[in-house]
Amino acid sequence: MSARDEKPETEETDARSQTLMRGVAPITLRDRLSVLAAAPMAPRAAQKRCDMGLFDLESRRQIDLVDELRRLDLKTARNP
Repeated sequence: MSARDEKPETEETDARSQTLMRGVAPITLRDRLSVLAAAPMAPRAAQKRCDMGLFDLESRRQIDLVDELRRLDLKTARNP
């Protein structure tokens, strides 16, 4: 039996039956699910900014109390 005599494999899709080339396996549900599982996670809705605690960018602009005390100690050490 030659390659011409073989009946090509087919795959049922939403767009009707499709003929597969020789050596190409049909896409299975397992293949589709593994692609979805490997995809990066994405939010379902728009995310709000986290402007509190560690992630608050405005609070990073404030003067640190320890730095301010060190500055005052240096200032008083220079001007007794």
